[in-house]
Amino acid sequence: MTNHATKPDRRNGFTLVEIIVAMIILTVGVLGLASTTVYVVRQTTMAELSTERTAALQTVVERLRASDYDALASGSDSVGVFEVTWSVSTGNRSKLLTVVTLGPGMASGGGTGMPHPSGEVADTFAYRIMQP
Repeated sequence: MTNHATKPDRRNGFTLVEIIVAMIILTVGVLGLASTTVYVVRQTTMAELSTERTAALQTVVERLRASDYDALASGSDSVGVFEVTWSVSTGNRSKLLTVVTLGPGMASGGGTGMPHPSGEVADTFAYRIMQP
């Protein structure tokens, strides 16, 4: 009986180069997920601010629509964190309400095209009420 020494097979296990390449690929994937998380948080914040701003605007417009047509006049009100002002222009058988909502919001980035949080953002909305 001959005792043959067994040579280690080079195909067993992983080499150090394969492990490093796998770690680099995993790192790129994790960094991609992190940047996606930042994007999702920014979009969620923008949606929340837009919803709150729209609710403030809707509250004021509904209040003005419920008012008597002849009693409509310019004014202002605070709804939550938003300051809402409106002006009334009388036309032929209608009144044009110009409503400006001022409060926290997202402004477009200077040259980047990406929105960023801003202290005070004004949003203007025009609404026409017809004379009954």
